Amino acid sequence: MSDARAEIQDLNSRYAIAFDSGQLDESVGCWVEDGVLDETETGFGLFEGREAIRAFFRDTLMANSTHVVHMMFNHLITSIEGDHGEGRVNCLVEIVKTDGSHARAHVTYNDRYIRAEGEWKFASRVITSAFPHAVLTG
Repeated sequence: MSDARAEIQDLNSRYAIAFDSGQLDESVGCWVEDGVLDETETGFGLFEGREAIRAFFRDTLMANSTHVVHMMFNHLITSIEGDHGEGRVNCLVEIVKTDGSHARAHVTYNDRYIRAEGEWKFASRVITSAFPHAVLTG
């Protein structure tokens, strides 16, 4: 079980490092093919399937920023049963937008993980605000 925990924690790091480095394929590859990214609460919407996630990352998030840093912390894996797991992780995201403005978001990722072809991936990631957005950007 400890190997699975370490691999799931590495999944979160792989995602953050790939996204922050602008590696679209690597960041999107952290989801299973039919994975879900739910950014409804943040106002971006619901993205079902790897191609929808790819388009959102490429056309909305990456296209509108020059620098991004995800700082992941307080990662709690609440269950691992076979090839399935659940957990949550807090994240502080620092962003420099293409217009030169700065944004900061403090969110919680509520995750379901699945081991597919020997590698842990996100089955779903639901993002909720952990801190009032207006306070961070005001």
